[in-house]
Amino acid sequence: MSIPPNDPRSADLANKKLILTIVCCGLVVSALSIVILPIPLPLPLRLAVGFIDLVAAAAIWLIGRQKFSGK
Repeated sequence: MSIPPNDPRSADLANKKLILTIVCCGLVVSALSIVILPIPLPLPLRLAVGFIDLVAAAAIWLIGRQKFSGK
C-alpha cells in the first residue's frame, strides 16, 4: 500500500526515513572512528564496541526497511 504524494502522511514518512538514515550513518561513522582513531582503549575493546555499533546500525536499517517497505 503506497501513499500518494499529496497525502499529509507522506511528509511524516519521509521525515522518519531521513531520521533513520541519519541514525544508521551516525552509528557506522562512530564505529569506524572508534576503531581507527587512537583512543586510549585496548584494541579488543575498541573492536568489540565498533562491531556492536555496526550490528546496531544493521538491525536499525533492517527494521526500518521492513517497516517502510509498503508491503
